[in-house]
Amino acid sequence: MNLKRYVVLPMMAAALFGCAQHESDDTAKIMTVNVGPELVDCVGVGPMKCMVVDGNYFYDQIDGFEFESGTEYTLKIKRTQRFTPENAPADASLYRYELIEVLEKR
Repeated sequence: MNLKRYVVLPMMAAALFGCAQHESDDTAKIMTVNVGPELVDCVGVGPMKCMVVDGNYFYDQIDGFEFESGTEYTLKIKRTQRFTPENAPADASLYRYELIEVLEKR
């Protein structure tokens, strides 16, 4: 019985750590982006509203950023890779975005 505990427990721990999300500063990138003044209809997993960031639909959220309709923004954000491309879930973003600073609000 003790032998099973010593074999099974490390195997279970290895499996759990292997499934963990990958978030490290090695994959972080600081970016400056422009956010348009309106949310637009878009389709991700289902119909939703997206911000327009640098002229493209942006399907993710920016942690710490509160969008106000009718206002354009220039933001400094941090993009961190959450998963390796091989392990990314089909319905999740490869990246996590976090607000560093609102550079301009107009």
